[in-house]
Amino acid sequence: MAEQKIEEISEVPQGANVSVFSKNEKKARALIAKLNLREVKGISRVTFKRRGNQIFAIDNPDVYKSAAGTYIVFGEAKLEDFAQRMAEAQAQSDAGADEGLAPKDPASITADLEAASLLDKPQETEDDDEEVDETGLKEEDINVVIEQANVSRAKAAKALKKHDGDIVNAIMELSS
Repeated sequence: MAEQKIEEISEVPQGANVSVFSKNEKKARALIAKLNLREVKGISRVTFKRRGNQIFAIDNPDVYKSAAGTYIVFGEAKLEDFAQRMAEAQAQSDAGADEGLAPKDPASITADLEAASLLDKPQETEDDDEEVDETGLKEEDINVVIEQANVSRAKAAKALKKHDGDIVNAIMELSS
């Protein structure tokens, strides 16, 4: 009797994550399993940059980490065109600016950073206007505390008096 080979074709459900490994990759994975490496979850993309702005990207890689901090990455590396990727990012940025999002030009970024730094400065209180006895304190010590802690002259003098002229402790108190 003649044997008939029956090939079974099964369909992969949509959205399933299927990996087909080459013979060499199977061997490498088996060796890595013996090294007790820890799999790193949650990495969706790995890129490698070479001279001349060549970029190799691996989407949805399998990443393993050794105890020494060495990473091993499995996946299909594809050469990417950096200029094309930058053009796409610029197009998305321009589209975002049209939709009312903040512009990304250097002047607007600088303005945003300056506005944020003004909000971070400590607020002056009413007791900063009063005179503080600075006898026994050195002028340069007061100036160092003012500069390092970003406070008024009155607060710097009070902190120095409290810590018997110790600059470090005065700055630490005012910075916390």
